[in-house]
Amino acid sequence: MAQRYAVVDLETTGNQIQYDEIIQIGITFIEDNQIVDTYHTYVKTDLEIPSFIQALTNINEHDLQGAPYFEEISESLFMMLKDCVFVAHNVLFDLNFLTSHFENSNLTFKPKLTIDTMELFKIAFPNEESYQLSELSQSLEVDLNQAHSADEDARATALLFIKAIQKIAQLPIDTIKQLYYLSKSLKYDLKDILFEIVRGNQGQQLPSSKIKKYQNINYLKQTPIRKSSDRETISIDEAYERILKTYHFDYRKEQYQLVQQLFDSLLHNENALIEAPLGSGKSMSFVLAALLYYLETGEHILVSTHTKLLQNQLLEQEFNKVLNALDLDLKAMIIKSKDHYISLGLILNILQDDTDNYEATILKMQLLVWILETETGDIEELHLKGGQQVFFEQKRTTYVPFKNDIHYYQFVKESAQSVEIGITNHAHLLQHSTEDTVYQLFKHIIVDEAHRIQDYALNQVTDVLSYQHIKYHLGLLGKNEQEKLFKRLDKLENKRVIEQYPIQPIDIYQLKRDIESLHEQNELLFDDLMLQINKKHQSQTMDENQIHYFYDIDTTEISELFKQQISTINQILARFKSYTHAHVKAFKKELIYIYHQYTKIYNVIKNGELPYVSIKKLSQKSTLSIYVKKAEVKDLLNQVFIEQFNSNIFISGTLTVNESFKSFKSMFPEDIDFKTYYLNEIYDLKNQATCFVPKQMPDFNYQNTDDYIETIIHYLSTFVSETNQKCLVLFTNYSMLYQAYQYMEELEVFNDYVVLMQQQHSHIYKLVQQFNQFDKTILLGTLSFFEGFDYQSAGIKCVMMTKLPFIHQDDPRYHLMKDEFDNPFKDFVLPDAVTKFRQGIGRLIRNKNDLGLLVCFDRRILDSHYSRFFINALGEIPVLEGDITEFQDKLRNYPNR
Repeated sequence: MAQRYAVVDLETTGNQIQYDEIIQIGITFIEDNQIVDTYHTYVKTDLEIPSFIQALTNINEHDLQGAPYFEEISESLFMMLKDCVFVAHNVLFDLNFLTSHFENSNLTFKPKLTIDTMELFKIAFPNEESYQLSELSQSLEVDLNQAHSADEDARATALLFIKAIQKIAQLPIDTIKQLYYLSKSLKYDLKDILFEIVRGNQGQQLPSSKIKKYQNINYLKQTPIRKSSDRETISIDEAYERILKTYHFDYRKEQYQLVQQLFDSLLHNENALIEAPLGSGKSMSFVLAALLYYLETGEHILVSTHTKLLQNQLLEQEFNKVLNALDLDLKAMIIKSKDHYISLGLILNILQDDTDNYEATILKMQLLVWILETETGDIEELHLKGGQQVFFEQKRTTYVPFKNDIHYYQFVKESAQSVEIGITNHAHLLQHSTEDTVYQLFKHIIVDEAHRIQDYALNQVTDVLSYQHIKYHLGLLGKNEQEKLFKRLDKLENKRVIEQYPIQPIDIYQLKRDIESLHEQNELLFDDLMLQINKKHQSQTMDENQIHYFYDIDTTEISELFKQQISTINQILARFKSYTHAHVKAFKKELIYIYHQYTKIYNVIKNGELPYVSIKKLSQKSTLSIYVKKAEVKDLLNQVFIEQFNSNIFISGTLTVNESFKSFKSMFPEDIDFKTYYLNEIYDLKNQATCFVPKQMPDFNYQNTDDYIETIIHYLSTFVSETNQKCLVLFTNYSMLYQAYQYMEELEVFNDYVVLMQQQHSHIYKLVQQFNQFDKTILLGTLSFFEGFDYQSAGIKCVMMTKLPFIHQDDPRYHLMKDEFDNPFKDFVLPDAVTKFRQGIGRLIRNKNDLGLLVCFDRRILDSHYSRFFINALGEIPVLEGDITEFQDKLRNYPNR
């Protein structure tokens, strides 16, 4: 008789098992990898359903009228489930709730086997970015029409469960056996399913010609990229017409002009600055221009953009669209540095590690599946987080390459010679391009979202040593001979003494003294910094919600401590100079890494540059970091771009400040000649958007912001009362954000709203997803929401800007950049704020049907001597000044979509 699986999903009034109750049950039954039956019911409760749960599940009290109480269905439900394997996504939640409810009906529910699909899906689909059910379903093309509906969720989970089992069953039998043995360390009963697959002698459905073996692990054979033979030129007119015809696009004069301009700049080896407003189709334009230029000249082009997401979109969407329309067989690939790729030796080293904690086991199983599908070996495909990332980095740090190791980066280097377009991101480019030979294959570069390169360059010229990071790496050495790498050396010396193992003697006693010294001196170093911080903050009022920065650091004592640490490490390395054993090599490798962490800070301090420190919690040394600036941003940008590429094309929607490219040009040496081009705005901003500025705002005072925030909340409550629509509220610091949230909690007008609040370690992606999912929601966010955020709304898109986005004088960016400008405010602070302001406006109008409302509470937009910079940034968006009554009237008279 076939095993029966019950895939269960519950919706409840909340997460508290002792208090909350089930309001919906969905079950999908599986036999022989097929859905054979389903069950669904609402469950009546006497508890009030919270507004957040109603918004999330679409279930309200009306839906539960006439539904049975749990005790009325408990016995039939129990009989339905008792002989099944219990399956759920995050199984503990559903199982605990059901078990508790059954207990209240005097039934003891204990399934014979339990499967957590979160665990299964991580193993079967190792390169998924998210294992949330809705996102996973979308990624794997499984229908889920209404997420957080128990019957829909149960069905989607069941379909994904079948996909996962079928995928694992098609792996080589040796791999399935390896997965089975590892699964014995998991929390749930996946081992039983894997055992049945092995017993059925399934596996090896993948073509054997595509599988190779390294030691005892199977991996996907790499397919080399062949250089294209396509070189027949295509005119811009013909190419653009074919794209319009293929995708039924409307002709856009601005887009055509942009393609022409990009092509000409490449052809004439220009350094060009192009401002292309939102909606001009710049991504497809520069991909098309780059491909046409290659066909014309045979020269390769590199494209750099702001984020990994944009990078992947360029490769998977825009590039393929153009190739399809033009019927071209050209290649593009993402370019990264060697440390982003894995080697098979490292994978083998991880699998051989005897660590059997849960996160390590999941990672090992993921790697076994992943290397049978990855074509790149790019570690970022695994999206490692938490314990898995910590374990992986620990193994990578201490790994000494095996003989005949196979590194995926070698394949990347070979393939890069056969691609026409390379795609990278700003962070990789600025960190690696001058030293990595792959980047040197490209003679021209197009820099998308170019307004961000200064920030990335600043990160690159800034070195940091955090207490937590250096303590972690000292910990990998071990504090004594009973721990980590030191323990291996102790065992090795013991083996030499007792078994006459052929290795040079290791002075364990001296090594122990040296290692103890490294740990002690490191504590003294950061204790000295803590002492300086404590003296400074006692005389200042400190906001506990902010990261604190201290700039006037006395380096006398810490310089000496750095010097001692470096000297101790040099002495240890000198003693191990001629040792070749793998354990000693691993120890030396970690020691050299620690050495570089200290020297990168010490060398800059020794040259007279002052460091600064940051601390997240004033009482916790573990949150302390020390920073130094090792070079000028201007010099790095010149080295990476001007000196390296024949032509540099910088493109963005926000390159100008006050209709001038002067600010962007100032990032480069004065003698660099830039051609500048500006495309006209394509949306009807005059009729699609409005900027409202309240007439009477209380004076802003950092010490007391109560009145200021109360006024903001008054306007926000008026907006939601009049429109019942969502709103994005942007703050320049967390303290104001938290204060606003506390005010809102006390007001009934927000009871029906889902209020989302960004916190210092929030996942931005999840907040955006939730904000766009709900109709009645308010998102309180900081500077990270000023750009790259697709605000989705069927009504008015409202953005409230609590302050103009100036960086504070205590911000490290100001501290690090001020010496590079004659007038830091005029040449750096103001342009930076205007660019962010323009990015914030960009959240409003994303297509010709959008209606946008910007509410700016900062009176400096009208009253300051630099107000014209912000008014010019608004373009044709009209500015309306008024009080709360006039704001109310504006909302009531807002045109309908």
